Amino acid sequence: MQRGEAKIEFYSNINYLKKEFENGCVVSKFLYNKALKEKNFKMTYKQFNKYFNDEFKNKIEKKETMQKDNQSLVLENKEPIKLKINTKSKKVFDAKFGKDIKEDDLL
Repeated sequence: MQRGEAKIEFYSNINYLKKEFENGCVVSKFLYNKALKEKNFKMTYKQFNKYFNDEFKNKIEKKETMQKDNQSLVLENKEPIKLKINTKSKKVFDAKFGKDIKEDDLL
């Protein structure tokens, strides 16, 4: 296969793969073998698994974490955040900041 053909092959059969995934064929190896027999896939399992994880597994995990994060944000944000900004600093630049310099060592 030339570069990019596996991606085209996977996404051209995405409706078939989604239907099989929703029908309970959630293990990528079984889905790959089924697609190899029925749809005559030419791509390797490694390529198929990459697109399978990108399309099915990662999206499910992202949705679950988004829902958990949204629920935790609703519970945590009970009062507004108070922020104090001080724009009047006494020194603009201090060359001795963060350094242990003795006053006797200065020329």
